[in-house]
Amino acid sequence: MITSRFMVGQIPMHLHLEILKKCNFFWLRDICNVDITQCCAKCFIGGKDNRVYYGTLHKSSAVVDIDVKQNPAAKAYYLCGLSEGFVWELNTHVAFVPDRNSEIHIENDRIKLDITNARRIHFWDYVPNPPGNFTKSQRTCRNWIFANYLKDGMPL
Repeated sequence: MITSRFMVGQIPMHLHLEILKKCNFFWLRDICNVDITQCCAKCFIGGKDNRVYYGTLHKSSAVVDIDVKQNPAAKAYYLCGLSEGFVWELNTHVAFVPDRNSEIHIENDRIKLDITNARRIHFWDYVPNPPGNFTKSQRTCRNWIFANYLKDGMPL
């Protein structure tokens, strides 16, 4: 089981997401544990914030401006954005943790994202190799890779 290092004194995080180009949707989850037998969002065990999902669902432009609902048992948080047509290279993946001294800023032709009091976790070079048989879809899924990153105790 993954334990949290943020249980004592939560740091308020604020997420401001602007959709600039039509997307399928974005979702935000807190991650308390992982299940690497699953793929995509199903590999994350924790709560989901439907304000992000419904605020971006099939929108050409939108603004989601929220305080992130924090779970004291969360190990990390994950924002995933699925591009129109589910084009893998155009999807957004942002893993983050509360950090009073940091801010996340991403801007491209599809989105503008700011998360205050948060630090991004850079995991995209991580190559998990868990025992067992896993599909190519799992092994290339950014969510599955991050689930393994957490399971393997990599630095947050």
